[in-house]
Amino acid sequence: MDLTKLPEDDDDAKARAVRFENEDPFPHVPRALLSSVEIADYARITGMLWPFTEKQLKSASYEVFIGGEVIWWDGNGRRQRKTVKRGTPLVLEANSIVFAQVEPTFRLPNYVAIRFNLRITHVHRGLLLGTGPLVDPGFHGKLLIPLHNLTSTDYPIDTNEALIWVEFTKTTFGYVPPPEDTLAAIRKPELFKGFPRDKRDLEPDKYLRKANAGNPIQSSIPNAIAKSADSARKAEKSAKSIRNISAVAALVAGAGIAFTLYQIGQQFASMVQNSQSLIATVSTDAKGMAEKITTLSADNKALMDKSVELKDANEKLNARVNDLSTQMQKRNSSPPRRQSRRAPQKGG
Repeated sequence: MDLTKLPEDDDDAKARAVRFENEDPFPHVPRALLSSVEIADYARITGMLWPFTEKQLKSASYEVFIGGEVIWWDGNGRRQRKTVKRGTPLVLEANSIVFAQVEPTFRLPNYVAIRFNLRITHVHRGLLLGTGPLVDPGFHGKLLIPLHNLTSTDYPIDTNEALIWVEFTKTTFGYVPPPEDTLAAIRKPELFKGFPRDKRDLEPDKYLRKANAGNPIQSSIPNAIAKSADSARKAEKSAKSIRNISAVAALVAGAGIAFTLYQIGQQFASMVQNSQSLIATVSTDAKGMAEKITTLSADNKALMDKSVELKDANEKLNARVNDLSTQMQKRNSSPPRRQSRRAPQKGG
C-alpha cells in the first residue's frame, strides 16, 4: 500500500478505508469544510472515494458524473432499468422522477461527512435534485440520487458532463479536549453513533423497497394532468347537454316570455290611454281654472278701485262732518242777539 499514490484499484481503496476508518492521517487539518488540497490528500490516503481524479476538483468541492444503474417507472407503472456510463444517452421524460447512481464508490471515514447538489446548469434547465443532502460519516456505497424533471418536455442529460458537485467536511470525531477544559470530563465518547454496517453497500432496490415498499415511485404531475384533462372532457360533455337542454328551455321560456310581454304591452297601452284621458281632463280643468282666476283677478281689481273711491268719499264726508261740527261749536259759543222793538206807526 503506497500512500504516496492514489489507490491502484477498488480493493486498494477499500483496504485504505478500513485502515483509516477511525484514524485521521491529518490530525492538524482543522475541522471544517475541506479545500481541494485536503480533498485530494484524504482521497489518496483514506480511499474515501474511488475512482478519483484531480481533474474534477473545484476550490472546495468535487464534480461527480452519473454512472451505474438508472431506475424509473413509466406511465403505466412498469419499472424500467438502464445501466448508464459516460457517453450513454439518457433522457428524463417530462414530469418524471428518475433514480440514478453516480460513478464513484464512497467509503467515508468516521470523521468526514459529505453534502451534494446538482450543478447549477441543470437547475436552470428545470431539473430538481431530491436529497436530504447530508451523507453521514461511515457511509459506504454508491449514491442513488432522485432526479425530478419539472418541465413539460423531455430532458436529455449529457452524461459526458458532471451531474453533481460534492463537498467534504471534517467533523469533531476524535476530538481530545485540553486538560483545562474541566467540563469535558463529563463527555461520553460512547454516544458517537457510527453508520450501521448493515446499511453499507446497499443495492438500489433495497433503498427503493425501504422508501416505498416496492410500489412505483412516480411524479404526481402526470396523474394530475390526466385527471384535469378527464375533468375537462366531462365538463365539455356536460356543457353540451346543458346547451341542448337550455335550447329547449329557451324555446319554451321564449313563448312564455312573448305572451307575458304581450300582456304587459296591452296593460301598458291601457295605462297610456288612461294617462292621456287624465291629461286631457286636467288640461280642461286647468283651462277653466285659469279663466276663473282671470275673472277673479278682474273682480278683485274692480273691488280695489271701488275701495279707493269709497275711501276718498269717506275722507270727504269726514271733512264735511268736521266743518259742520266746527260751525256748530262757533254758534253755540256766541251770545244771543237782542231784537229791537219798533214803535207802531200812526196812521195819517
